[in-house]
Amino acid sequence: MDKQAAYFAANEMPEGTQILFGEFSEGGKYYSCTYLKDITYAEYGDLELKLQVIKPCQDGQKFPLVVYVQGSAWRNQDLYCAIPNLSHVAAKGYVIASVEIRDTDKAQFPASLEDVKCAIRFMRENQDTYGVDPERVAVWGDSSGGHLSLMTGLTIGEYNNGLYGEQSDEVCAVVDYYGVSDLLTLGKYNDILDHDSADSPEGLLMGGRVKDNIELSKKASPVYQDLTKKLPSFLIIHGDSDKIVHINQSIEMYKVLKEHGQNVIFYKVVGADHGTGIWNPQVLSITEQFLSANLKRHDKR
Repeated sequence: MDKQAAYFAANEMPEGTQILFGEFSEGGKYYSCTYLKDITYAEYGDLELKLQVIKPCQDGQKFPLVVYVQGSAWRNQDLYCAIPNLSHVAAKGYVIASVEIRDTDKAQFPASLEDVKCAIRFMRENQDTYGVDPERVAVWGDSSGGHLSLMTGLTIGEYNNGLYGEQSDEVCAVVDYYGVSDLLTLGKYNDILDHDSADSPEGLLMGGRVKDNIELSKKASPVYQDLTKKLPSFLIIHGDSDKIVHINQSIEMYKVLKEHGQNVIFYKVVGADHGTGIWNPQVLSITEQFLSANLKRHDKR
């Protein structure tokens, strides 16, 4: 790895980049919430996929939906570790459904993307049960979950596994925390993993070495999607000291979205590593402000 090149790549400041240092105060209404554990939303033979749902305790009201994808290098997820942080956002008036995906031990791409979209359709199908407004939906994820969130917003109407097929997978907003945007360049600026090996996280996702699956890897990479069509709004947040997914991944995603005239906001978090330093009140406040701007413009409450 060229450490000097990695340093300069991390310090690139494309026009419009915003830097976080200070604190933001939060206002507005807070709701008491309930946690609904292990709700089955899809079955594949003996495999049941679950949702963790956090929802305001306010019967008769419809709230915006945020489907969250827990990062895991596309492997087996810790389905419960994000619940405390997600609860802070749910309390601001959102139904949050954290989705279990088929990991790469069970299925390769596009199975995990199909699962995220299936979860969105399931929540729309059951909007009355969970108090969801089906017209106000966002997707949010970190790391590999950030990758799947980007892919969800960029491929609306595609990758339908047939479950709840009459429902839409459309989203109004995408939140990407330090996600992968280009599988082909993932190892360009960091060497903590051998990204060229078949047993690397992205190799397992592709079912073999990325370099042996160029076209499939492009198909699975957000930067190579059709960015000319109407897309949802994007919030990208990445630490400039990330040793797992270099911040260049988010810089390049931000640049190509801007070049195509898409609505995207990018925050570089100074000193933050891969997750460490990102999950703080300041970033969560910015995330909720972004969700509010894109999901509560026509608030019916």
